Amino acid sequence: MAIITVRELQTLSITDNGKRVSMGESMYGVVRVAGDGVVSVYVVWRYKVGGKLRQIPVGTWKDKGGLSLKTLRDKRDILAAEVKSHDDPIERRASVKLKRDADKRAAAIKLEADIQAAKLKAQADAAEAIRAQQLRLCTQAAEQARLTVRQLFDHWQKLDLQNRVNKGDDVLRAFNADVFPLIGDLAAEDVRKAHIQAILDNIRSRATDGRPRISMQKKTLADLRQMFGWALERDYLLVNPTAVIRKAKLGATVERERVLSEAEVIELFDKLPRCGLAETSRLALMIQLSTASRIGETLQAHWAHVDFERRTWGIPADIAKNGKAHTIALSDFTLRQFQTLHAITGVTPWLFPNSELNAPVCSKTTTKQVGDRQRYAKAIMKNRSQDAHALELPGGRWVPHDLRRTAATMMVQLGVLPDVVEKCLNHTEPNKLKRIYQRASYEVPMREAWRLLGERLDLLTNKPANVVMLHAA
Repeated sequence: MAIITVRELQTLSITDNGKRVSMGESMYGVVRVAGDGVVSVYVVWRYKVGGKLRQIPVGTWKDKGGLSLKTLRDKRDILAAEVKSHDDPIERRASVKLKRDADKRAAAIKLEADIQAAKLKAQADAAEAIRAQQLRLCTQAAEQARLTVRQLFDHWQKLDLQNRVNKGDDVLRAFNADVFPLIGDLAAEDVRKAHIQAILDNIRSRATDGRPRISMQKKTLADLRQMFGWALERDYLLVNPTAVIRKAKLGATVERERVLSEAEVIELFDKLPRCGLAETSRLALMIQLSTASRIGETLQAHWAHVDFERRTWGIPADIAKNGKAHTIALSDFTLRQFQTLHAITGVTPWLFPNSELNAPVCSKTTTKQVGDRQRYAKAIMKNRSQDAHALELPGGRWVPHDLRRTAATMMVQLGVLPDVVEKCLNHTEPNKLKRIYQRASYEVPMREAWRLLGERLDLLTNKPANVVMLHAA
């Protein structure tokens, strides 16, 4: 094979693709043609080591951009010198590759070891975190066991009382008045029967002939029993200090029986516009009287539950005191009250919004306003209404809830059957069979009962001089 010259290299064409050429000095090349037609020669150098023929790449010749023939021969001379000095390039490269592969394997082994070490550390950290959490829980349990009564109430209100209709506001007021001043800062586990008895005795000390406070004592005892029972269930306490106190020992509860006579209703109608009450409060009382609803349910009502077209007002279960949804048919008298009220508060979601228009008014508001206007012989309270006698009636002190009782009494006097009145009051039927099978059968007589009540109230409002008073049957 003739040794190729530079000129011959430059004359190579695509037709020489794959051709083997001699480059001289044991260098041989193979002609290669790229996709763009550029011709190059891949050059190797052949040599013998220990009687074995070997070859090693030297480089690639190109007319432009590749290694020149002289550069290729210079590289071959360098490789020959290495072979002469017993430094075989192929063995050296193999050694380098072996070392590189060994380094990679060592790095992989180290990485796997690091991963395993990290896993073990994570497991150890998790175990330590569990131990720390257990320690925190033990510490927390110990701290909770030393909760003060006020702190215990806060937990109870947040986790349990919030489920009540009024979010436990009435319980908080009672505790602020009678419980916290005596044992609020005492550790809950240190409360004894004597402390509970002191609270009840303190309530009894405020009793008068007209207000024996027995109901308040029983209500406070019941709330304390629920709170301590709740704490007992959660292992905050070991005993319930109220468990040995019986309600019966506090005395018999005297049920309130105040019912306004029709003459008092006429007088009330006359006094309401002149007593200094806000128009919304006056309308709340009129709605309560004409529907026999509870004042709390009335003040929390939403306009979304009032249907003017169907003439109904729905009290949903979450507002009803007994948790039982109730629908009231609106008489002409009641409908006018709702229409007048809608002109005042209809732009809000509530019939009786608070001053900030972001929630219904407090359920105690109207009761307090009515009470402020019946001071009788008592002194006028500071920063309260000066119309201290504006709502006093001949039959004595009355509260908004008495209007519900008055409405029920008037229905009976108008000939409405007691069972129908009970349904209008949304009382729970004790007989389960009746609750299931007679649910819809009362709709018509209930609507008629509200109509009769509304007509009677219209009569008392417009023609009191000509009215013959009804008397209880």
